[in-house]
Amino acid sequence: MEEQEDTEITEDEDLKEEDENLPEETESEGEPSQEKDWIKSALLILRDIGLALLVVLLVFLVMWAYSGVWPPIVVVESSSMQHDDFSGSVGVIDTGDLVLVQHANSPSEIETWASGRCSGHETYGKPGDVIIYNQKGGGDKPIIHRALIWLEFNTTSNNGFDIPALECEKWEYGVNWWVLTSPVTEIPPHNLDATVVLNVTWDHGVRPVYLYLNTYLAEIKDDGGWTDGGFLALGDNNQNVDSNLIKHDWVIGRARGELPWFGLIKLTVTGEIPWGKVCSSPGERYCAAENSWNSLIIALVVLIVVPIVLDIGIGFYQKWKAKRPQKPEDAEHAEAEEPEESEEVTEEEPAEEVETSEESDEEPFEDDIEESL
Repeated sequence: MEEQEDTEITEDEDLKEEDENLPEETESEGEPSQEKDWIKSALLILRDIGLALLVVLLVFLVMWAYSGVWPPIVVVESSSMQHDDFSGSVGVIDTGDLVLVQHANSPSEIETWASGRCSGHETYGKPGDVIIYNQKGGGDKPIIHRALIWLEFNTTSNNGFDIPALECEKWEYGVNWWVLTSPVTEIPPHNLDATVVLNVTWDHGVRPVYLYLNTYLAEIKDDGGWTDGGFLALGDNNQNVDSNLIKHDWVIGRARGELPWFGLIKLTVTGEIPWGKVCSSPGERYCAAENSWNSLIIALVVLIVVPIVLDIGIGFYQKWKAKRPQKPEDAEHAEAEEPEESEEVTEEEPAEEVETSEESDEEPFEDDIEESL
């Protein structure tokens, strides 16, 4: 009996030592697992960032393929194209809009206001195309204004312009839309060198726009190699045409589509417009319409908050679904899926009990204790 007790004590001590060592083994085994989880999380984050950059790159490549110019997007910095001094509108070029640019291979691909009013071609709420061009072909910031009219230099006389767009119906809303300042007003629109007045119908009524052809003729003659003519451009919110004739080579492209408000972020980051600065007077610079700022804030909130709320909502739903009590029909279905395993357990259990009962009859009680230990 003493030997048996010593054996039991020795086995108890061995079990205690094993129990003491168990936590240490668990901790040592858990460290590699935590490290693997950290690496896995980092790889998932890098994967998401890579996918986001890839999507952005693909979007820019598609826009570049469509536009034919780089960069394919410009940011509008002033209110010269707005149709209201204090309010922006979707579908109109406002301060802070991002505008997609498409290359034009020839002057004929650009529809001017004068020709568009006859053909019915409109962009951004008015006849004709909006063009983006460099001033005198230089490196200053490009200008985005509506192409008003094309003046074709008459190489026969070398002293006048042909203006085919003036051959369109002269009357619009009861107004003669163009006149000449010379005494003869009904001559064909060829080899003109006088001042042409365009009565432009705009949001605020009809306004006269003066085209001083002699000034533009002097620009072409001073250039020497300039023989094909050029565009005149006008901001939708301006009273006077841009000061210079525009060569087609200076035109970067036509405006095609817009993403409103988001250009205000770039203008704020570069310090060109203070964040939230609202225009308080007509023609004021370095500001934007109040509703443009409000729309930008709402759009940012939606883009940032909605995905977070959806992610949190999906997480709560998954946890609720996991903790939800199992319905009786679900339990019956689960039991019906494993009928064979339950039958095998019920058949084996009695057989084991019979064997242990037979052993207990043949062997002493002390042996059962040692085996259980």
